[in-house]
Amino acid sequence: MAARATILTARGPGAIAILQMDGAGADDLLGPLSKLTGRADWPLGRLRLVPFADIDEGLAARLTPTVVQLMPHGGPRVVQRLLEWLAAEGVRIERSDAIEARTLYPEAESDREAGTLRALAQAASPAAIDPLLAQLALAFDPRDAVEGDRERSARLNRLIHPPLVVLAGPPNVGKSTLSNALVGRSMSIALDQPGTTRDYTAAMIELRGLVVRWHDTPGLHETNDRIEARAIALSKRLMQEADLLIAMTDADHDWPALPRSADLRIANKADLRRRKDADLLLAAATGEGVAELVGRIRDLLVHPGDEAAALRRPWLFENAITGAAAPSSSTRPPA
Repeated sequence: MAARATILTARGPGAIAILQMDGAGADDLLGPLSKLTGRADWPLGRLRLVPFADIDEGLAARLTPTVVQLMPHGGPRVVQRLLEWLAAEGVRIERSDAIEARTLYPEAESDREAGTLRALAQAASPAAIDPLLAQLALAFDPRDAVEGDRERSARLNRLIHPPLVVLAGPPNVGKSTLSNALVGRSMSIALDQPGTTRDYTAAMIELRGLVVRWHDTPGLHETNDRIEARAIALSKRLMQEADLLIAMTDADHDWPALPRSADLRIANKADLRRRKDADLLLAAATGEGVAELVGRIRDLLVHPGDEAAALRRPWLFENAITGAAAPSSSTRPPA
């Protein structure tokens, strides 16, 4: 097999990047690097400080006779030029999820251990770490999994790939104020006039160890503004795709008409007037009820006890780390 390379570290600025090569041609590329260091021998497991062509200087290691790691500085331009150099040398550049876990993690003693290491590398949520590590001590055959294991695993997979949470409601009910409070910074303009948010805004936020993709949509209303109407149409598509759809209003507005049923209905500005038909009351401006909201979202997406159960029962995370479709685990109640 010709040599191929992939990036193991996150695609963004960092102190160090890790590029891994595998295949029969991977070890051959260390020949030129050996000459640059003045040493012909390169034992397995040995790290060396080497120049990467005229691009950078960093560490290189032989993990196995066919697996090599290059560790340059983590600047995006350095990584880009190094990948271009490898491609010019005949190395095929691939995404890490297209490469077998045992190849990416040659130190693993089993397929399950290699898959767990990959899941740990991909997991976005801190809460994923302990349950994943516990899987290494479990001896089981995935064919013995029961329906409860599959349903729980589908929810736990949200600890690996952040679920989509969409906040929707009419204008001027405090959606932006709530989003800013959860994010901890200003992600959208919050003014006392309708239509301030003309497009949906998004951020990655952590809710008690669970990282979610939070989307604050523009206020749902009729409009003749072509740009605003387009933004509202796009936000409705997001609502259809959401893992959790939150409807928000206050005592002075009706509940929004949504393209699907909301998983959670919250009423804001409870410090001014309260309504009785909401799942949860809060006052985003003062912080009242925000912590309870975080808990409700967390429990709807990853049920209480899921992580504890994964310390004893199998977590079938293979679907999440290979890109295959995971079993459905809707938060919505049955019709």
